[in-house]
Amino acid sequence: MSEAYDYVIVGSGVAATLVCDRLLEADPLTSILVLEAGERIPARDRRSWWDLVLAKRTPYLFTYDDDKAGGESQESYSLGNVPWTFKESRVRAYGGSTMHWGGWSLRFKEEDFECRSRTGRGADWPFGYATLEPWYELAEQKLGVGGSAGDEGPRRRWSYPLPEYPWSAHEAELAGAFENHGLKPGHMPIARFKRCMTTGTCKYCPIGARYSAQDHMDALLYNPAHANFHLKTGAPVRRIVANRNSVHGVEYLDATIGDWRVAQGEKVVVCAGTYESAKLLLASVSPEWPTGLGNRYDQVGRHIVTHLLFSVEGTRKDNPQGWFQEYDFPTLMSRSWDTPEKQADGKMFVFNNRALPKIEFDRLMLQGKSRKEIDEIVKGPRRAGLSAFIEEFGDPQNRLSLAPGTGKFGLPKTRVSFSRRNPSRFMATVTSAQAKLAECLASLGYERNETTKENPRGDHASGVCRMGHSQDSSVTDSNLAVHGIDNLFVCSNAVLPNAAAVNPTLTLGALALRLGSWLAEEVR
Repeated sequence: MSEAYDYVIVGSGVAATLVCDRLLEADPLTSILVLEAGERIPARDRRSWWDLVLAKRTPYLFTYDDDKAGGESQESYSLGNVPWTFKESRVRAYGGSTMHWGGWSLRFKEEDFECRSRTGRGADWPFGYATLEPWYELAEQKLGVGGSAGDEGPRRRWSYPLPEYPWSAHEAELAGAFENHGLKPGHMPIARFKRCMTTGTCKYCPIGARYSAQDHMDALLYNPAHANFHLKTGAPVRRIVANRNSVHGVEYLDATIGDWRVAQGEKVVVCAGTYESAKLLLASVSPEWPTGLGNRYDQVGRHIVTHLLFSVEGTRKDNPQGWFQEYDFPTLMSRSWDTPEKQADGKMFVFNNRALPKIEFDRLMLQGKSRKEIDEIVKGPRRAGLSAFIEEFGDPQNRLSLAPGTGKFGLPKTRVSFSRRNPSRFMATVTSAQAKLAECLASLGYERNETTKENPRGDHASGVCRMGHSQDSSVTDSNLAVHGIDNLFVCSNAVLPNAAAVNPTLTLGALALRLGSWLAEEVR
């Protein structure tokens, strides 16, 4: 049994939502089917919020990858000389990873679009920053981004649609230290709405103040003008049905009948995140595409890359002002190391550790502490921390591939092979940066007590279906169409040619709005 639509969209995160937004803006009666492998996570649910506050348990915890389970339960595997971790890096549910993101919404800079031309490493985009700049503006409006146009960053024509979050007292003190150590302080651009009540529980917002693709897509679904717009959850897609030059639709599991069905689409848009976008292309084999769609030159899955997170922490003997971390996201950041001069060795994006100074009032109250006891703890030792992302570069030897078997959502298991060609040089750059961040903390009286370098993981992974001009070195073209196929598109972080040093969500949002508008114009 099959169904027919103008568009079949795989995935329901921010990319899928913004593509749908543009298509329905152009023609409210466009027929669209959105297929999501996961389920709906309750939003603005008091019980879920209580579980987070009291038990530190999020309602989407079950959607995370099982990469340490062992045996048949293990879903993800790491190879190479650098461990790649998976757990807690993505949410597989309606709304995608916007269900747990912090709202950080930064533009890539002009030089990020010319990485290979400037450094000889990684890849260039098939177009420059100027092409994407108006779509960045629209993405900031759609996501409700608040920020300061006067902060360091790429050229922009207009201010942010919402004002920046003010620094907390703790972060304002750190901002002063930045100024004295060659880092210009700035305000983290955050996607949220004015009704934010700063509960400090942004990994699950109890009032829906932080942007969520689930909320946005619900608004589209509940609009009576969109009579032909449909969403199915619990509907994993196992392959795209194709012939030599075009696709006909997708084969998906219909949970209501427990059987596989085919949804026919004039166009198919894969918005399934970095891992699942590449895996779906690889799994969609046919006589014309024996190694997967768009993979005649063995490019699907290659060049997987992200940016490494590293941190320093320090402690002062007391906290007389009673400062604590008011938000669950940093408001202080700096892009002073995110510059063309730093690009060859890896640009860096610096920000305050969102969790520090960490005082868990809820835990202390549950332990039965009196107000006097809590006040003494609050004014005891104070911790502070600074973190940074450092850009890495895509390498064809680093790749994502299918592992045998399927996981708990009926999707193929994941294997990532990631190595660094010159790990000692890379780590020397990181160590030097950590020393400079530690100097910032030391100038405020913090004694350095912890230094961490996390393993790469999938939160901001990209590159596996990267854009480019030629199918022998890329998977998609400048309009996100898969090379060699007329009506198949990929719109996820998978298409980004490089990871840059900042979070990719706003850039993906800009690409999605551009693609949706381009598809709508093509139809007219």
